[in-house]
Amino acid sequence: MTDSANTQGGAGLAVPRRILGFERDAADEWIVHLDCGHRRHVRHRPPLSEYPWLADAAARAARVGASIECGRCGRGELPDGAAAYRTTELFDETNLPAGLRRAHTIRAGAWGRVEVLAGRLRFVMPALAVDRVLTAGEQAIIPPELPHHVEPLGPVRMQVVFLRVPPGDLPHGS
Repeated sequence: MTDSANTQGGAGLAVPRRILGFERDAADEWIVHLDCGHRRHVRHRPPLSEYPWLADAAARAARVGASIECGRCGRGELPDGAAAYRTTELFDETNLPAGLRRAHTIRAGAWGRVEVLAGRLRFVMPALAVDRVLTAGEQAIIPPELPHHVEPLGPVRMQVVFLRVPPGDLPHGS
């Protein structure tokens, strides 16, 4: 099954996510752990990026739970280690639930992968400027908590795979 450049959303879009903790990498740069399962480097380098709170442990601790943008969610990239935990039954144009045909979201901490096995399916996710037709063998990645819907374009067979990142220990000194 191919994944034509993930979700193929609007380039450069970012999704607000909550900070869960911090760690340093081998180069002593800060990495933020996000509730979506991604990790992202954060650097205080004015005027390009301003995060003065990185230098102070108490200020960093106060940022846990705060929102910061995640570009990887905006590009529809699955987090490292995301693993399938459930797959829907096969749906076709006659049994595709009404709930999938209207705007809905996937819960926090979970991801989705729409897989088209036959036919054509329109996949729409307005927050990321995604409106594309998936054909047999193609898929689309759905980040947590982003409204989306599907629409069969004639005969279709599809399923949704739900994924999550296994819970891990946040580093000490977060």
